[in-house]
Amino acid sequence: MEISTEGAITKVSFVYRFCMEGNDENMIKNTKKYLAYIRCGFLEGCAYRSTFITGMLANFIQAIVLYYVWKSIFAYQDVVNGYTWEIMRQYVFVAFLCNSVFSMGFEMSIAERIVKGDIILDLLKPLSYRGMLFFRMLGTAGMEFAVTFLLVGSIYLTVNGVKYLNGIRILLFMIALLLGMGIKFCIQYIFSLMCFYTDNSYGVTKAREILTNFFSGALIPLAMFPDTLRRIVDYLPFRGIIYTPCCIFVGTYSIHDSLTNILMQVIWILFLGFLGTLLGKKAFGVISMYGG
Repeated sequence: MEISTEGAITKVSFVYRFCMEGNDENMIKNTKKYLAYIRCGFLEGCAYRSTFITGMLANFIQAIVLYYVWKSIFAYQDVVNGYTWEIMRQYVFVAFLCNSVFSMGFEMSIAERIVKGDIILDLLKPLSYRGMLFFRMLGTAGMEFAVTFLLVGSIYLTVNGVKYLNGIRILLFMIALLLGMGIKFCIQYIFSLMCFYTDNSYGVTKAREILTNFFSGALIPLAMFPDTLRRIVDYLPFRGIIYTPCCIFVGTYSIHDSLTNILMQVIWILFLGFLGTLLGKKAFGVISMYGG
């Protein structure tokens, strides 16, 4: 049963303007409050570690399958679209690392809070709603990164050794990885706003996961795509999540290309952030309460 109340809508619209517009400008003043959400996110990740472990295990199995698929392909060919076996096996491990960090989406949790009406409590807080989500997910990502980095780092060094490691590229890779997390958060936030219009949060989450995995290079390097599809993907933000950090690390990007693509990541974050603000205004302006 759907119950729409003008008073609730008016109040939420006012709170949204206060939280999203006013507090974005006062982000620095509320640093301590936002840092508390990092701690909450970290503790939440530890409390629900079974979800993270299950997701990481699924990504790990996927990486192992891809590893042996590519190994079989390169047994018959030395070079595939500019990739050698040495480059490809590095790519598989780094893609697994990038895909496992910030893996816990929040669309379904937001949908649950919308249905229960608890979203109002979030909007009444004197903080940016998007900022609260970001710092909470940042804390969760910190836990994910620590565990995944140790696992992938150990496997990578066992398989590839240290001969392919480069200090400058590692630094650029870490920057690109963090920016990739920013792009992924912006995309998740935009998709989460769709939950204000539909009860099918599972479908929203799966649609985002499929688009992200395919067009980000998590399953196959974008260089392997057909020319037409690759040109289309070049104009999408997904490549900045996994493909850009991976290419920087494995060396298929020059230093100049690496810096150029890092700049593109920044531009995409700014654009998606602006788009999220516009869509958020519309979503919070038409919020309805569900219950009985």
